[in-house]
Amino acid sequence: MYEQIKTVVLTVLVLISITLTFVLWTYYPKYDVLQNDDYIQHVSVSNTQVDTAMVVQPKQMIIHKNGAHYAVTKEEEKNEVLKEIKKWTLDDFENISSSVPAGKFFTFLNGKERLEIIYPDEIPIDIYRLIFTVDDKGLDDLSFDRILVPLEGDDEFPVYFMATDKQKIYKAVASDASLVAIRRLTKETNHFARYFAYPVSETKQLYLPESEVALSSLQYYTDELDVDKFKEALFSDPSFVKKDLIPFGEEYTDGSRLMNVDFLQRTLLYVNPAARASDMSQTKSETHLIQKSINFVNEHGGWTDLYHFVRWSEEDRKIIFRLVVNGYPVFNEYGMSEIVETWGASDLMKYQRPLFRLEIADRNRTPTTLPSGRDIVKQIEAMKDVRKALVKDIAIGYELIKDPEREKVIRLEPAWFYLYGQTWKKVSVGGESRGGGTNGLE
Repeated sequence: MYEQIKTVVLTVLVLISITLTFVLWTYYPKYDVLQNDDYIQHVSVSNTQVDTAMVVQPKQMIIHKNGAHYAVTKEEEKNEVLKEIKKWTLDDFENISSSVPAGKFFTFLNGKERLEIIYPDEIPIDIYRLIFTVDDKGLDDLSFDRILVPLEGDDEFPVYFMATDKQKIYKAVASDASLVAIRRLTKETNHFARYFAYPVSETKQLYLPESEVALSSLQYYTDELDVDKFKEALFSDPSFVKKDLIPFGEEYTDGSRLMNVDFLQRTLLYVNPAARASDMSQTKSETHLIQKSINFVNEHGGWTDLYHFVRWSEEDRKIIFRLVVNGYPVFNEYGMSEIVETWGASDLMKYQRPLFRLEIADRNRTPTTLPSGRDIVKQIEAMKDVRKALVKDIAIGYELIKDPEREKVIRLEPAWFYLYGQTWKKVSVGGESRGGGTNGLE
C-alpha cells in the first residue's frame, strides 16, 4: 500500500514538472513597452494644451513711419495684427537678396513706411505654415526672423521675409488680404513709445526705447508640480523606477533613464542617454524640432505657465522656451524660467524645466523706473570686459528671485538684460553686470 501511494505521488510530481517545463519553454514575455523608446505614458501634469501660434510669438513689433520707429507693446494690439495676417494667402516667394547692395541692408529695412515683425530667432518656413497661410511649396530649408508688412495696400501687395544674419530677403505676395486693422493701429503713432535703432552688426539692429520705462516689481505665490506625474509621464514603465534621496533633492532611475529633482532651485532634469545616435541629422520626413518640442510638452500638459519660444540650434538639436509675464521675458541663472529640450536622432535626450507654476499675484507692487535704451547702451559699451561684437540682443525683462523668507513666494524684479554670446546677463545699476540667466545654447 505504501509503495502504491509513493508511486502515485511521484507520478503526479513528474506530471507537474513536465507541465511547468512546457509552460516555461512556450512563454514569450511582452517586451514592447520596455523596448520602445518612443513610448510616453499619457499622464497630464495640467490640462493646458497650446498651439504653435501661442508659443512661437514675435519678440517685437516696430512701426517705421516718417523716419521714426515706434513699438507696439500691448498684447491685444499685437494679436490684432497677427490675426489679420493669418487671413492672408502668402505665395509666389522670390529671392531678391541680390537686388540689395552690400551695406544697404538697413536702407532697405527702414526705407518705407512699414510694420516690422521681429522673431527671437530664425523660424523655419514649415513653422510659419502652421501660423499663417503659406501656399508656396518650393521653400524647403528656408528660415526667417523678420517680416516686413506695408502700411498701405489693397487686396494684393508685397510682404518681405528676411533672414538678417544670412542677408536673405524674399518677397512674397499677400492676396485676399486686408490692411484695415493694421492701418487703424498705425494711423496715429502718438500713443506708441518712440524707439531708436542700435546697430549690432552690418545686417542687424536692435530697437530700444528712447525714454525711461516704468515697470513694477511683482510677487507671486507658487504651486508645486507633482513629481510623481512627471515620473509616470517620462519613464516607459514607472513601476521599475527606483527613487533615491540625494543632497537637496531626489533621483529617479530605471537603470537607463535618469530624472533629478532639485529642491533648492525647484527644477527637474530628465536625461535619456540611449537617445544618442551617431547620425544626428534631421530627415525631411521628420516633424520639425520646434513643433516636435511643443508637441512633447503638450503630451504631458507641461505648459503650466505662459512660455514663448526663444531660440533653437539645429546642430545641437536644442530648443529653448522662456517664461513670459505681462509680455516681458523672465530670466533666472539657475534655469527656473526656462523649458529646454535636447533631442537625439528621434527620441528626447534631455529635458529641463521648473517644477512650479505661478498661482496668485500678490497685490504688493513696487514701481520701478528703468533707464532709457540710450543710457543702457552707454553703460554696456563702457564695460571693459564686454566686446560689442558679442552683444546679440538687449531687452527689458524680469529677474526671477526666490523669496528668502517664504518658500513658495518668488519675486519678479524689472531690469535690463543683454545677450552676450549665448548667455543672458543682467545690467546692474552702476554699469556692472552679472549673470541673469542662460539661453541654453552653450
